[in-house]
Amino acid sequence: MLLRNIMTPDELREDMLTAIADRAFIGEDALPRSNQDFMSLKQRARTRLPALVEGAGRLVQKLGSLPPPLVRLKKEIEEQVARLLPKHFFSQTPWERLQHLPRYLKAMKLRLEKYPGSIERDTRSAEAVAQIWQRWKERVAAQRRRGEVGEALADFRWLIEELRVSLFAQELKTPFPVSVKRLEKIWSESG
Repeated sequence: MLLRNIMTPDELREDMLTAIADRAFIGEDALPRSNQDFMSLKQRARTRLPALVEGAGRLVQKLGSLPPPLVRLKKEIEEQVARLLPKHFFSQTPWERLQHLPRYLKAMKLRLEKYPGSIERDTRSAEAVAQIWQRWKERVAAQRRRGEVGEALADFRWLIEELRVSLFAQELKTPFPVSVKRLEKIWSESG
């Protein structure tokens, strides 16, 4: 499941089989130059193969068993990157916002670097951002159904990105003061 964004299950299986076969049959040995060398290599591969299959299985289990907080963080970062950098982000992102994309991406990187030492703080901040983001998404969906997404709502989306910088990478600074309370106030006034 964790690797589904990188490759399909069939591609993962193929990749694992290739790596196992390479390691079992060749490993650190030189390529065989004679039939006798080949038969000797084949015999060594038979003894190596079970341990390599077991080791590859353990590795896949480890990759698939990230702690829930890391899975949550990975998902949040992937979603944020997808929103900031859609296929045609240059033409879809307002010109005045394009200049801020590198800072938003750097804020994500800093968040990942800081995460191990601030799991509880990150979780609290992430929950606050998620609540604001969810309300924003619901209002956008309602306005789209009516055919009227207002400019104020579009601008609020960028305030949420600034809030992320403020909460997760304060050292990058925001162009203006931003906090959960400020966004809550703006949200309630825009009603």
